[in-house]
Amino acid sequence: MRPSRALADIAAALGLFILASVVAAMGASYVPAAYRLPVVVIAQGLMLLAIVGVLLSWRGQRWRDIGLVPAVLRDVPRSLLAFAACMGANLVFIYALYLAFPGVVEAHTERLSYFAGQLSGGMSFPVLLLVLGFVGVYEEIFARGLLLARCRSLLRGTWAPVLVSSVLFGLGHLYQGWIGVGQTTLVGIVLALAVIRWGTLWPAIAAHALLDVSSILLMEAGA
Repeated sequence: MRPSRALADIAAALGLFILASVVAAMGASYVPAAYRLPVVVIAQGLMLLAIVGVLLSWRGQRWRDIGLVPAVLRDVPRSLLAFAACMGANLVFIYALYLAFPGVVEAHTERLSYFAGQLSGGMSFPVLLLVLGFVGVYEEIFARGLLLARCRSLLRGTWAPVLVSSVLFGLGHLYQGWIGVGQTTLVGIVLALAVIRWGTLWPAIAAHALLDVSSILLMEAGA
C-alpha cells in the first residue's frame, strides 16, 4: 500500500474512533448507571469493528490481511508467552515508577479500581469474561491489526511502526491518566512485536483479554 493511502487510513481510523467513543458515551447516558460503562464498551467495540471492515473493503483487503487468520493450536502457548511478557513489562514499569513517585502510583491504582468496579458492577463473572474478551478482540483488531498494518506501510523497519501504533493505542487510554497511557503503550509494544513475529492476531487478542481479566480481579481483590 502506498504511504499516502496508509496515512489517510490512519487519520480516518483515529477520527472515526473519537466519533465512535463520543456516540457510545452519549447513547449510554440513557442506560442505568450500573450498566453504563459496559454499554459504552460494547457499543464502541461494534462501531470500531465496522470502521475496520469498511476501511478494509475500501482498500480491497480482507481481514486476514491485517492478521486475522485462522487460529491454530500453537497460538495457545504463544498467548501465554505474550501474556507473561506483558505482565513482566508492566510490573517492571510500575515498580520503577513506585520507587520514584509512590503517591502518584497509589492514586493511579485507586483510579483503576474505580473503573474496574464500574465495569464489573452488576455483571455476573461469565458475562464479565465475555465483555472483556470482546474488548480484547476489537482493540487488537483496531490497534495491532489495522493501525499496525498501516504504520508498517507508512514507516520503514520494525520499531518505527511498532512505536507509533503503540503510542496511538496508549493515547486511546488517556482516561486512565499518564501512567495508564504509559502502561498501555508498553503493552502495545509487546503485543505488536508478537503480531509481527507470528503473523497472527490471536495470541495478542488472548493475551489482551487475560490482562484485562487479571487486572480487574486484582483490583477488586485489593479494594
